[in-house]
Amino acid sequence: MTRTLFHILVVVSVLLAARPAAADTEWVLMLDNSNSMDDGATDTQTGATLPPNDPDRLAVLATLVFRALMGPQDKLTILTFDDHQPGIFKPVANDPKSVRDLVFDTQTFVVGPLSQARKILDASTASRRILLFATDGAPSPETKGAQPITAPEARQLLGLDPGPGKFEVVALALSQQAQGYVNSMEQFLKPLGRYEFVSDPAKLVAAFTTVYADSIRSRPETGHLAPGETYKFTVGKYVTDVFVGIATERLTGPFTTTLTMDGAPVTEVDAGDAGCKKPPCHAYQVFRTSHDPDRSSELVLQLPASARGAVNFGTIMKYDLTADVVSAPQKIKVGESLEVIARITWKGKTFNDPAFFKADGFTAVLALGDVEVPMTARDDGSFVGKLTVAGEPRTDRISARFKNQWNSLADSREITVDAWAPLDLKVAAVDFGSWTGERKASSRCIDIDLKGSTNADKVAIEAIAEGLGNGYELDVAHPVVVKDGKFSACLVAPGCCSEPPKGATLMVRGIDPHYHPTAVKVPMAYQVAPTPFLACWWPYIAGAIGSVMLLIIVIGFVRPRDFDKEDVIRLAKTEQALTRAGGRRSGTCLVASAASIATRASPSMGAGMPSGRPRACRWSCARRRAIPR
Repeated sequence: MTRTLFHILVVVSVLLAARPAAADTEWVLMLDNSNSMDDGATDTQTGATLPPNDPDRLAVLATLVFRALMGPQDKLTILTFDDHQPGIFKPVANDPKSVRDLVFDTQTFVVGPLSQARKILDASTASRRILLFATDGAPSPETKGAQPITAPEARQLLGLDPGPGKFEVVALALSQQAQGYVNSMEQFLKPLGRYEFVSDPAKLVAAFTTVYADSIRSRPETGHLAPGETYKFTVGKYVTDVFVGIATERLTGPFTTTLTMDGAPVTEVDAGDAGCKKPPCHAYQVFRTSHDPDRSSELVLQLPASARGAVNFGTIMKYDLTADVVSAPQKIKVGESLEVIARITWKGKTFNDPAFFKADGFTAVLALGDVEVPMTARDDGSFVGKLTVAGEPRTDRISARFKNQWNSLADSREITVDAWAPLDLKVAAVDFGSWTGERKASSRCIDIDLKGSTNADKVAIEAIAEGLGNGYELDVAHPVVVKDGKFSACLVAPGCCSEPPKGATLMVRGIDPHYHPTAVKVPMAYQVAPTPFLACWWPYIAGAIGSVMLLIIVIGFVRPRDFDKEDVIRLAKTEQALTRAGGRRSGTCLVASAASIATRASPSMGAGMPSGRPRACRWSCARRRAIPR
């Protein structure tokens, strides 16, 4: 077998039980010991020889692990097929040796074991009663020439019809044969209750363990250890008991792992192999210890380096927590909405740990049939959920379910769903008023009056705008929230809006299609002036102008001296000295003294002025020339 197959083999685990004495489940395990499990069988239609479905006796290993997980208040009865015994069944003693010595040498005679299972479970006073039926085939005829028992006959034999039955039925179907073989098995087992198909015997232990974990509201996790490796994990608060189970990955025979909690060794409660014909066989080991729920502990699982092969282990963490539905209606009509308040309790009080609610994938949901909605945590630690009842009149159960990586809690209440609630809607005039559109989306909100309506606050209803366009929308909760006979709605105009279309209507109706024919439509009044041009576009205009100016500034920095190579600047104190000054290519203008410039411009103006003392300067542009005298 590959590692992948046996990775699921041991979903045996760290079980954190609600209380050591709180499991209190009556189990009846009907274990198929027909020869098709261990030695193979003959196809009745083709005569071909079929290979065995469980040649490594993993059903035995699964049973050994399953029984080792039982709490002190659980009770397990194992029934097998035996046509040599009265009633065509044989009980197997609930001890490792009796289970390990189980022989697969009969046909699938189910009537006797089913009858005995019902007697045991009907007489039980346990808080929970479960029939676990593990088989690899459809029933065999009880007598020569007779027809095998059918699913309806089996339901009647178990007292499931007329229901509800007094106990649960879980069917595990193991087969590696062709689909036709599987179909006949499925047709018989599916109607009995919960059905799980196991395509490979390596998954049997996982299936058995998952069923047990579900019964105590736990969730298994798996891991793998090679020789010499260790695995460390934390057991948090609220944990009362710890179980660890390990099984070999290959046919290596017995092995020894060690488990410590805070450094102290934990004693194993069971170990051994599957009792195969030719050892070495698959083997297992199970640990169990109590734990202080008021603190956390560190556990270490180690496989010695001397081990002959790898093992797989499983962990299930279950907390000392229970789910509790605080309030829920007992009766409701189809189409109405209901509200449920639930909580988790610890030591009889409301469990309120926000960090716990945010960790390990914690979820809280409210469920009715196949419909699930999330529940919302409140400050006091309770949870509230609302949903709308659909379907037909019936008796059902409303459940509050809490889950995280390790734990699964649930509590439920029976609820009677009556015929459809009458819904008569009266909708007052709808007027959103008038306003001018803005650059961004704008809206106007009003309360729409439903006074005079029947059950508008009980039946889930919706409001839909028809005929809106040009980007206009109706913003309203779904379903609408009716308070004091009114609900709030907003008409939303898009940014830079145009004029809205005329003639839009508001339709109010029950959400369920059952109520659609009685929908009420009323005209919607509104006046929205288009957004003014500048109000809408001024940011874009300002942005364009700013971009141009920024471009000019950037160009000025990037090319600050991009002048003609022929342009020069000549500097001198007098005009006579200007012709002798050296040119500087740092500008396009020449600077001369004020006196020389004045003299050149107007001789009369230069008369009487001091000839060597400039008073002012001016710029004059030239191309490789001085200012003329």
